[in-house]
Amino acid sequence: MDCWDFMKCDPGANGGCPAYPEKGRECWKVTGTKCDGGKQEKASRVEKIVHCSKCGYYLEHAVRF
Repeated sequence: MDCWDFMKCDPGANGGCPAYPEKGRECWKVTGTKCDGGKQEKASRVEKIVHCSKCGYYLEHAVRF
């Protein structure tokens, strides 16, 4: 499952997300993603670390990769 499906992102936000379409299963590795259903841009590495450490998708899927 890709992150945008898990997080129920607005389909309009997917096109502006750098994880879309190839990195949806490893979004935590991509800076500038549109997180929280496409509402927030996580532009810096620090923002990604803080956000992803609490993200349900990351917590459920990151250990598989």
